Amino acid sequence: KGKGNQYDHLIRGWTRYWNEVLDPKDPLDPNLVKALIASESGFNPLAWNKIKGKNAAYGLMQVLTDSVQLLKNPKELKDHYLNLTEEDMKDPNFSICAGIRWLFRKKEIIESRTKKTLSWREAVYAYKKADERLIKRFDKYYQTLLDSK
Repeated sequence: KGKGNQYDHLIRGWTRYWNEVLDPKDPLDPNLVKALIASESGFNPLAWNKIKGKNAAYGLMQVLTDSVQLLKNPKELKDHYLNLTEEDMKDPNFSICAGIRWLFRKKEIIESRTKKTLSWREAVYAYKKADERLIKRFDKYYQTLLDSK
């Protein structure tokens, strides 16, 4: 639990911000975001998935280069888009802001396609592209956060 505590203020702040701005029926839990970061980067703000091009991912939340481009595209996001670069993703503040915004967008896209409401856990699975190993790591970490409440 202790490893990512230096980012708690950013995680809580950006989760609260996006919950207030996007006003979901079921608000996003900051512990879910923290578990997502733990499983994506192990809290390493300079993490990189060692892939080049549009599938490269950087930072705490491992936002894909392709997704960073979509986050600044008004055609993709009708509002609240983010004009960030891949380099910005190495900054914990920007990475967490963008990662949470992208998680909201992924949830919205899948709900629109499937015509059903997703839980935030299901949205995380979509964010992770259903990588079983990463999902297990996420679930384990999230459970320890819930148990420690």
